[in-house]
Amino acid sequence: MRTSPAYISIGANRSSSCSACSSSGTLAFGAGLFVALWNTEDERGVGVHTTLPGHVGQVTTLKLLSDSPGYTTFVSGDSVGEVRIWRDGPAGYTCVLAFGAHPGHSVSALAVSPATPTQDGGALNNHVFTGGSDGAVKLWRIEGKKAEEVQRMDLRGKLPLDMEVAYLPGSQAPVLAIGCTDRRIQLWTRTNGVFSHAISLEGHEDWIRCLSFTSFPSSSSSSGADLLLASGSQDNYIRLWRVSAASSPSRPGDTAGKAEGSGADQSELSLDMLDEFERKLAGEAGGSVQISTKAHVLAVEDLSGPSRYNVTLEALLIGHEAGLTNLHWSSSASVSDSASPPLLLSTASDNSLIVWSPSSHSTSTDGIWVPSHRFGVLGGRGLAFFGAIWGRGGKTVLASGWNGGWERWVRDDDVDEVWQPKAGLTGHFGEVQSVVWDPKGDYLLSVGSDQTSRIHAACSPSAVAGPSRQQTGTPVWAEIARPQIHGYDMTDAAWLSGLRFASGADEKVTRVFDAPAGFVESLGTLGVASSKKDEVDAASRPKGATVPPLGLSNRALGKAPDQPETPGAHVPNPSHDSISRALTSLPTEEELASSTLWPEVEKIYGHGYEASSKTLGPGSGPGCWMHADRADRVEHAVVRLSDTSTWDHAGEPLAGHSLTVTRIAFSPDDERILTCSRDRGWRMFSKANNGPGYVPLTSEEKAHARMVLDCCWSPNGDMFATASRDKTIKIWTAATPEATQWACSATLKLTESITAVDLTLHGSMLVLAAGTESGGIVVYSISAADGAVSSKELLKIDESSSHVAAVNRLAWRQAREGRSGLQLASCSDDRSVRVFDVELDTA
Repeated sequence: MRTSPAYISIGANRSSSCSACSSSGTLAFGAGLFVALWNTEDERGVGVHTTLPGHVGQVTTLKLLSDSPGYTTFVSGDSVGEVRIWRDGPAGYTCVLAFGAHPGHSVSALAVSPATPTQDGGALNNHVFTGGSDGAVKLWRIEGKKAEEVQRMDLRGKLPLDMEVAYLPGSQAPVLAIGCTDRRIQLWTRTNGVFSHAISLEGHEDWIRCLSFTSFPSSSSSSGADLLLASGSQDNYIRLWRVSAASSPSRPGDTAGKAEGSGADQSELSLDMLDEFERKLAGEAGGSVQISTKAHVLAVEDLSGPSRYNVTLEALLIGHEAGLTNLHWSSSASVSDSASPPLLLSTASDNSLIVWSPSSHSTSTDGIWVPSHRFGVLGGRGLAFFGAIWGRGGKTVLASGWNGGWERWVRDDDVDEVWQPKAGLTGHFGEVQSVVWDPKGDYLLSVGSDQTSRIHAACSPSAVAGPSRQQTGTPVWAEIARPQIHGYDMTDAAWLSGLRFASGADEKVTRVFDAPAGFVESLGTLGVASSKKDEVDAASRPKGATVPPLGLSNRALGKAPDQPETPGAHVPNPSHDSISRALTSLPTEEELASSTLWPEVEKIYGHGYEASSKTLGPGSGPGCWMHADRADRVEHAVVRLSDTSTWDHAGEPLAGHSLTVTRIAFSPDDERILTCSRDRGWRMFSKANNGPGYVPLTSEEKAHARMVLDCCWSPNGDMFATASRDKTIKIWTAATPEATQWACSATLKLTESITAVDLTLHGSMLVLAAGTESGGIVVYSISAADGAVSSKELLKIDESSSHVAAVNRLAWRQAREGRSGLQLASCSDDRSVRVFDVELDTA
């Protein structure tokens, strides 16, 4: 008996400097409370393969500590002040050290020293700098499984937002750059083994969010290279600072040419950006951009190299329309080779990513830089890209978005200077509230408090490489559609058929969505399902959805009433059209967000408060489905039924509970309805003999000592389970032949609250999965003999691959063709959706 993760979907955190990529192509990034790992070079197209648990606060920053074959190490900090170091090994990445760097305060910045060939007094191998919201920067020495605080640097009330460490050109003297909330870059140098503040670089007019050092070719330096520091600020600008030995002669263009040449090629910039920049130069527009050619003198204590250095403004890069979020230099094979200087990658809150390079019309030392490639969306204010990560060998660029997904572009080897968008990663960036398989078990629907619904499926391997490159192997899980992007946090969803579902959110309306033609066709082209014989032909379905300005309803594209058009009229808020198409490869984040919406076909009213839970009858043909409201009074704690053929209410609301109904479940034969509630009890209703709806059958008002959070039926309907915060699961069986009375036949006691349960059959074995408040998942076998019910623990999903917060829903998927085991889907407050392969011994 064993279990293994088949699929992990989770979104990235909205944090600057919270991701790093190793030379082998492993991307590590903060994802809620996890450090998530993705092998960007995996040709199979597998996304996140591991999530590293351990942090108790949200991961805020992450850096690459060391990078060598078989010895890659990442360091991460979180919102409660803890720092963890993760090292690769034979068993994968493990946490080798955890320490409280800034207890009670968020870790806002990390800095690690680049590797050096020597271990003399100037080197900082095995040292980590941490910056916190307490306004302090600390230097830590890492020795084995212990972290020793070496020095505490007080920033006098300023908060460090990013830090970088480098060694001065031709020297072993370290320099620490700190970007702060005072709009200055502080440079600290080491004297007598202690870091002290040396100089501050001024010019930015807002917080400095990101920094990055690189060695840069220099024809005037004796070592063949200077040090270049890139700084990105919320003032929309990037500044490049050159650090060179003071004995070096002045370079041409250090004075008059600096201001004119500092920045991107002006032909690439809009007139509006240039006008705004000129106003700021003149002290208008609420700011004052400074371009100073003054050389700051940096004195250091170093016997192996120069003792004085000049720090000058190299360039001012103008191209982003909103604040910078990340900067990273590409690696260069030889820094003294001026033919291939490193390139700069930047991301900003305008939803753009830019590759900056020295102008092709000049040398690499005259300070003229141009944006050679731009990715993302123009004019995307209010959104953001984070990351600015170079992939392996500089042939890939990656960035995470505001919605948690990773976008990726790969350089085309056949066409020079052309970058192709490729499928990246996707995942919820808020708590995931529910997951449910479609009636045939072909794909999985999830909804979350990030106000989105997402469909996940196992796609054929050919969908990864495209139709022209067939691959063999196991199916690849991915998100294939995002049918609803809402304006309210979503709470639950239920399938009405294989191509229609209903969703509820923190509003008093339940919405019903129908699949467009492109989704139906994609099921075949992606290898998810060969056909849907019981559904309407794809040709008769809508071609997509259109979202009106300031609206929440997805109208069917082409079916919305025509609006009168006025020639030449300006439309300030045009509708957004999502045209559905058949996917032949895994979709990118941009495709999911813009072209996979489903049209809304119905709204169900009648809620008194926000919807809390819902379910549907599994029978064929028109049937009922149910929904419940949040309630703290008896009159609101009811279940409402709707007829799926007419959308009218079916019968009277089902009353009896006194607090919010947490879960509703139809029996397999549709004859009974089971509900559980925060009032600690459950109730059962049976189908009415005359007229529509259901009538009360039986109840147990004090079934548990605390609120009942979930319930489920067995596949044959002869028993059901309830799960409670009182740390027990109770199995109930019929006490009478007519099943009008039910009794507790077994009680499973756990060590923590149970938040989710689900039952399924595996051969002749009844299998129960239980999810806990801390994120654990346990699988039991349930057997009945001679009127007695017993249970046996079969397995517990390992903590390294399970959740770390409350499991909100569990859903079994029956064994598929060619697969001997089961699959279990789960979702959690930790923002992840997971599918586990579960192999059970049926002997």
